[in-house]
Amino acid sequence: MKRAINWTIAILSLSIAGILTFGTNVAQIWTVLAVLFAVVHIGLALWSEREVQERVNVVDPVLPVTTLTEVVLLGEDDSWLASWNIYGKNGIVIGRDVGENNVTINLNDSTYASMIDVEHAVLNYSGNNWYIEDISEKNGVSIQKRDGKKYKLSYGKPCKLEKGDVIYVALTRLQIL
Repeated sequence: MKRAINWTIAILSLSIAGILTFGTNVAQIWTVLAVLFAVVHIGLALWSEREVQERVNVVDPVLPVTTLTEVVLLGEDDSWLASWNIYGKNGIVIGRDVGENNVTINLNDSTYASMIDVEHAVLNYSGNNWYIEDISEKNGVSIQKRDGKKYKLSYGKPCKLEKGDVIYVALTRLQIL
């Protein structure tokens, strides 16, 4: 829009300069001012055109298909009940927020909240991969891989996560997307 306005002003200014030069006996100062005004607006139009071109050439980073960006709380019917963005984070605590702790994924309102420890599991990002680690002393963490196999995590031993994996925090299901 700015570019179009600047081009219009520049063309009108050049037209006025031409009329002043060839059609009247007005002082040359007005002609010079009209030409300078036109030149300024031509410069502004070209500058804004270059700015638009630079914006067009900027490419948004495209995330690889394998990049994990979200954790979704699944309902009994596999519906999405809640989600948490994990892109750009390094560590995430899964548990129940009881005021004194700081969990990223708060499962306090989930169906099986009574089976979830205050700090039940952690997700850590390392070497371009996400890992989950069970830090629960009671109800544990399991992973169901995309191939359908389910694995119980050993306490304190991290497991690499992949897109589509389902994490069982006690009986609560979280899917990694």
